[in-house]
Amino acid sequence: MIDRLPNYYRKSKTVKDFYSVVQTILDKVSEDISDEDKRLFITTTDSFLLHEKDVGLSEITADNETKRARVIARLQGNNILTKSELEQLILMYDRTGCTITEDYKNYTVAVRFSGRKGVPYNFEQIKSAVDEVKPAHLQVNYEFQSNTWSEVQKKLGTWGNAKIFTWGGVKDYDGRTWLYVENNEVYLRENGANAYVVFKDNKPYAHFL
Repeated sequence: MIDRLPNYYRKSKTVKDFYSVVQTILDKVSEDISDEDKRLFITTTDSFLLHEKDVGLSEITADNETKRARVIARLQGNNILTKSELEQLILMYDRTGCTITEDYKNYTVAVRFSGRKGVPYNFEQIKSAVDEVKPAHLQVNYEFQSNTWSEVQKKLGTWGNAKIFTWGGVKDYDGRTWLYVENNEVYLRENGANAYVVFKDNKPYAHFL
């Protein structure tokens, strides 16, 4: 801004100090406007209350990615629910993937969480999201994969390592260390996970789902 002034003003310390303060204020205003712009869109917001109200959803306690997926699912819910759309909906909540089998005669759909062992941490949110968009006459059944004895031994190494688990915990143990990666930052967590740890040449890497 000061570059647009005549040369004799640009040399003035008082003018420089004044415009430095003004520029700081303008930068802050610009930053605030940018943050507000992000909140207007469901794909970039970190504040979901108004978006949830706009589509008739109640507020829930969940991570941001689950809330985002829930609102997007409701926005898309006016369409006829196809097998592909149901897969994409569930994929927004659990990126490990699922297999869907349709039984037209009996008006049922089987959703098998084929990309993981056990129950997704946010399974109740997945069920609620599906219930909100599926036709009333359609019944959805959920199926989960469990470990075999050989898989348990492979993942835990020795039976002694299994002592920290209940039998239910052992059979549902996925064995992967879940990660959330954003802007080159890596977070150790399953909620909203988009990657997991793999080892190559004894070095850990994030493998995206």
